[in-house]
Amino acid sequence: MTFVQRFGSALNLNVHFHAVIPDGVWIRDEGTVRFLPLPGPTEEDVQEVLRRIERRVRALLEPRLEAARDDARPPDALAASQAESVITMRGTPPDAAKPNRLAAYHQGFSLHAGVHLHANDRQGLAHLCGYGARPPLTQERLFLLPDGKLGYRMKRSLGDGREVLVLEPCELLRRLATLVPPPRAHLVRYHGVFAPASTWRAEVIPVVPEPAQPPTCPEPTAAAASPTQDPEPATVRRQPDSRIPWRDLLLRVFREDVLACPCGARRKVVAFIDERSVIEQILGHLGLPTTGPPTAPARLRAHRESPQWRDDVPELQQSLR
Repeated sequence: MTFVQRFGSALNLNVHFHAVIPDGVWIRDEGTVRFLPLPGPTEEDVQEVLRRIERRVRALLEPRLEAARDDARPPDALAASQAESVITMRGTPPDAAKPNRLAAYHQGFSLHAGVHLHANDRQGLAHLCGYGARPPLTQERLFLLPDGKLGYRMKRSLGDGREVLVLEPCELLRRLATLVPPPRAHLVRYHGVFAPASTWRAEVIPVVPEPAQPPTCPEPTAAAASPTQDPEPATVRRQPDSRIPWRDLLLRVFREDVLACPCGARRKVVAFIDERSVIEQILGHLGLPTTGPPTAPARLRAHRESPQWRDDVPELQQSLR
């Protein structure tokens, strides 16, 4: 399993990969799939893997570099910001006199394979996966300075000794924009028997038992549950869907379980209503507001003329032509 990270500790564009690899392979023996442990890598193995990665990455990027050189159009604002982030926040090369275990460095490429977990260390595995899937920005390290600028306390100091980044608000937004992945680009990749298309996946991945669900709320009356509003008739079989249910998405984003009832049981969806007139009638009958909350402008009028809130619209339009 590979986690694609596009950021560095200084909120700069730094694409690298965190891979979680088992200490062996799966083989089919007498009709069943079993795990075959293998010895750990050596220093020579890590160096050879790094050289192989370097050759393949260069072969992949060289044609794209030639195409970019032949393109006479100026880069757009996002591409220019990404290039600036890579150049200005480039880290210092590692100290060759300080050897690291199972680590290799060559021509700007680095590979570290010194982290090993026991097979029964489930808490350590969860921590390792959480480290690979962490977000680029930690709000606990971001604070407001008296002069209106923003400070970001880094986990490690930069090569020049700085431990805190001082950024303008627009500069922080510009850096965060460079870290947004391309559309339809997955940041978690599964390989081998863990891949979704693997025929061995069902035999390798353990079946998670269904959690015990509390009893549902009492059935609604016949007037409330109309047969014409039932979204899933009993005679229709839906195909399995790999998408995350909407209730789980709301729980992730807003930390609110919409199906949790104050009585301690679970709510049950009986109908989906999308007609505005019907929705207004129901809200009015319950004494709830029938219109949405008032919207405020994105920027305060007092700060509209401030230089730090002024967009570079002419320059952006020129770069996008």
